[in-house]
Amino acid sequence: MHLSKKSFAKRYYIVLLLLAILLIAATLRSPITSVGPLIPLFRGELEASNAMIGLVNTLPLLAFGLFSPFVPRISGKLGMEITLLIAMVFLSIGVFIRANGGMELLLFGTILTGMAIAVGNILMPGLIKSTFPYRMGLMTGIYSVSMNAFGALASGISVPIASISGFDWRHAMQIWSLLSAAAVVVLLLRLPARRSSGKKVFVDVKSQPSKAIFKSKIAWAVTFFMGLQSLIPYSLFTWLPDIFISKGFGESEAGWLIAIYQIGLIPTTFIAPIIAGRMQNQRLLGCSAGLLFFFGLLGTLFTSSHLIIVFLVLTGVGAGTAFSLAMMFFVLRTNSAMESAQLSGMAQSVGYIVASTGPLFLGTIADKTGGWTVPFIILMTAALIIAFLGTISGKNEKISFESNKEPATK
Repeated sequence: MHLSKKSFAKRYYIVLLLLAILLIAATLRSPITSVGPLIPLFRGELEASNAMIGLVNTLPLLAFGLFSPFVPRISGKLGMEITLLIAMVFLSIGVFIRANGGMELLLFGTILTGMAIAVGNILMPGLIKSTFPYRMGLMTGIYSVSMNAFGALASGISVPIASISGFDWRHAMQIWSLLSAAAVVVLLLRLPARRSSGKKVFVDVKSQPSKAIFKSKIAWAVTFFMGLQSLIPYSLFTWLPDIFISKGFGESEAGWLIAIYQIGLIPTTFIAPIIAGRMQNQRLLGCSAGLLFFFGLLGTLFTSSHLIIVFLVLTGVGAGTAFSLAMMFFVLRTNSAMESAQLSGMAQSVGYIVASTGPLFLGTIADKTGGWTVPFIILMTAALIIAFLGTISGKNEKISFESNKEPATK
């Protein structure tokens, strides 16, 4: 009887852990992807320029980049699950308050949201590596699917929610705080398991990137692969509604088209990590991700009919493959959960600062050139660079975290 109770408790806490991973993943994109389709609804009310609108989706990325280096240190002192719990509390607050006032509160809530999401971005690869070491591909796939499925859902239903009688764009933006609130509940339920095991992840508070990692060509390739594969989707989340409206589509239709783009991510974010985990190296997969991005963007630029759906899905497949590979590179190119956190911290800190230039810069370029052709050319150039970086990041080598060691083959 005692063993059965112990076995039941173990399974119960594993189920809670899986549920926590799914819920946290669901909060990492939906608070951001829900904003783009609502821009035409609140831009006039808040008297916001294109540059200011670009800032709304630039601030989370800046928060990711600037706050990411501190996450492993915080996690080392508090433990991973407590750090995630606090982050989900702040995420719930940030998502809720950003739609409660004018542009100033929207920007403040957005910064808070970005800092909270940064915690999940950094800790999730290490959590998967440390708790499911023999199922990394599968769990990375499940995590990615949850993140992108809810991201797509947020894009698709935000305008319909805002159109419900008694609702407006503020309610449509706030409703996504329910996901992070649910994650808080699940993490609270897991506290007894954490206390009984006394186990913390990243207990070494020196788990910041070592100096040696900054000399690694592969580490820098992973970093810029991460940055550029983020720059394209977050730029699209911000500006695709305006791009679609300029092509003659309606506001609600534009929201669903963004959802269709993200639907292309869902199967690939599940399949790509499993395939990547079984490959000797991931060079072909990394190059293919960039080329899929390129041809999807090319078709989206020149198509104004519903045939655009094909190219949006193709872009989504490229985005899903690139994102999943970026997450897998953190674990495939390292030897331990701590090293994974270090590479994740470096890649996401620098990478998201690179990505943060996208929404604001492309919006400004569109204003100055009077259209979206030049911004699309910039994004397609980024896609080709992703293909090149993917061939380097996909090498069958481990990154050296000590300056006196050579990279080891896997």
